[in-house]
Amino acid sequence: MASREKEILKEFLSSFPEIKAEEVEELSEIMPVKAFAKEAVIVQSGVQCQLCYFVLKGCLRQFILNEEAEEKTIALYTEGQAINFYDSRNLGQLTSSTLQCLEDAVLLVGDPEADVSLYAKYPVLMDVTRQMLEAELHLAQNTHARFVSASPMDRYINFLKDRPGLALRVPQYQLASYLGMTPESLSRIKRRIAQAERG
Repeated sequence: MASREKEILKEFLSSFPEIKAEEVEELSEIMPVKAFAKEAVIVQSGVQCQLCYFVLKGCLRQFILNEEAEEKTIALYTEGQAINFYDSRNLGQLTSSTLQCLEDAVLLVGDPEADVSLYAKYPVLMDVTRQMLEAELHLAQNTHARFVSASPMDRYINFLKDRPGLALRVPQYQLASYLGMTPESLSRIKRRIAQAERG
């Protein structure tokens, strides 16, 4: 692991007061961290993926191909978010989506079999992982509930509130796809908001 990736991991682990300083040092030596370049495909659709990922740095998108063979962005991931292909890992199914970097990224790479021994040696990791997954599930449920009942305008406004700064990191056509609208509709919404702000 390169020293830059190791420092990013140490900084992340140090953000949890329950992880002792010596554990941070030990874990930063053994936890697998990888750097990926912008546009790199991490997981391709149609494969079996046993790994899970945690974003330490960067922005990634998960997308599928619709019936017209157009890319449909179904998720955007940034720092502090976990990425799992549950159906593939737990049910042995092939992945139905592709995971790609929108920026240079640094990811913590988890292997369920290796994680068992890691959790056994460092129980605090299990507690931290559980806390993060619970918070992420709560956020995902709230976001989905609001998304399905919101107008396109409200979807965009809620996105800006919930994930400040992310709109500047994602190409607008991919953001429009994620929000369930055309790029032209997103442009109109942005113009209306700008006009309203100018009064």
